Amino acid sequence: MKIAVVGLGNMGGRVAKRLMEQGHEVGIYDTDAAAVARFAELGATGYQSLKTLGAEHPFVITVLPNGDIVKKVVFGEQGLAAGMREGSTLIDMTSSVPAITTEVGQALSKQGIHMLDAPVSGGVKKAETGQLTIMVGGNAAVLADADAILRDVGEHVIHVGDLGAGHTVKALNNLITATTLAITSEAMALGVKMGVDAQKMLDVINVGSGKSVSSEMKFPQQVMSRKFDVGFTVGLMCKDVGIALDMAHQAGVPTFVSSAAYELWKFGVAKGCGAMDHTAIALVVEEMAGVEIKG
Repeated sequence: MKIAVVGLGNMGGRVAKRLMEQGHEVGIYDTDAAAVARFAELGATGYQSLKTLGAEHPFVITVLPNGDIVKKVVFGEQGLAAGMREGSTLIDMTSSVPAITTEVGQALSKQGIHMLDAPVSGGVKKAETGQLTIMVGGNAAVLADADAILRDVGEHVIHVGDLGAGHTVKALNNLITATTLAITSEAMALGVKMGVDAQKMLDVINVGSGKSVSSEMKFPQQVMSRKFDVGFTVGLMCKDVGIALDMAHQAGVPTFVSSAAYELWKFGVAKGCGAMDHTAIALVVEEMAGVEIKG
């Protein structure tokens, strides 16, 4: 099947490679010419025109930094919308703002172009193995047509509602992740400060009620090992938490706990950690506490 991927960063590049490995004919576009050249060497077809890319592929996947860039890619001069044909489908895997998603989808529908928002969870390692979790918003019939493509990329494909619901769930999932990682970092730092062995404390947490993905996976694999190399940055996590809080404010939902967590993530970005792996938020807590959490 002919599938285009726009955006060849940490996640988009792995999605493109995975689709190629599954036998699809993949067209690619990125503002980084070197990235396009690397994937062209692997067998993908590079494009310099978004309009042409859109015209030649019935399915176009966007994996971009934010929703504003998605709008520019789709509706900019010679953008995707200028070339995509009636009946084709845009699949947006960007971590985006639901309101932007619905705006883009409504505009595309006037041209007879379908849209799904399909952000992912699982990180770059699961992207490489096709084990991502994909939360999809959009029309069920449109999803049915794209389901085989998504299942070549993800192990779990979950239809969560109408267009925009995927990006809503993604932001809220990351809000939970950011909050549990923040509180686990603070608790572990306090334990070390009080003279408790970090590994023994983590062992207790992971058989107790404080267990989470942060304590079970991120602390032993990234923080305690000092690797900090998952690939999803502090800046991107901060962006997603901000999206979630904006939704909460608009909906009138209280955010006492998540607002406090957001302050830590913003502080991490202000400290210059925005480009570091998101698990490095533990380093920010360590610095303030004057301890090191390691095995």
